[in-house]
Amino acid sequence: MSDALTVPVVHLLKAGVLYQSDAPAVWEQIVSQQAAIGDYLSVIGLDVVIDRAEGYAYVRQQDLDSRDDGATVPRLVTRHRLSFPVSLMLVLLRGRLADSDTDSADPRLVLTRDDLVEMIRGFLPPRSNEAQLVDQIDAHIKKLVDLKALRQTKQTGTYEVRRHIKALVDAQALNDFNDLLATYRDAASTTAKDDT
Repeated sequence: MSDALTVPVVHLLKAGVLYQSDAPAVWEQIVSQQAAIGDYLSVIGLDVVIDRAEGYAYVRQQDLDSRDDGATVPRLVTRHRLSFPVSLMLVLLRGRLADSDTDSADPRLVLTRDDLVEMIRGFLPPRSNEAQLVDQIDAHIKKLVDLKALRQTKQTGTYEVRRHIKALVDAQALNDFNDLLATYRDAASTTAKDDT
């Protein structure tokens, strides 16, 4: 590997997701060396994904079908098994990001901890102890920060929804979830009418 590729490749492998705003010089190297980085990473079974419009890049495991030589390469990129509430929060955050993109000129979506708690509260089973429920939601928020889907801002209790969440939850998954949610609401309202 040439010295020109060392810095951007190491940053991509370490960062998980690298944002243009976080490391502008490295971002420029990634964009200018995209083909060479892609060639290098393909040898070890990885693809580089660059979204110039949103300003982020990351590596992902190649699909077995995309390898020309048909070789099976051991997985280098860790897959995270997510709990239902964390998965649900990802989908809800993706929906909020889509709404923000439509309604606001600001590319950043910043939510408070209270916004996040209220967003998910209605989907979780009720608890007799409100503090336990909020602690549970705080643990889910921490997991999303660890996954870099949320980034804590300098202001205490506020989080920025990261743009790469669009790659984690695509428009089709969001539509499927909205359809499922509509079916759930219809079933719940029918059950409520039958009980009266």
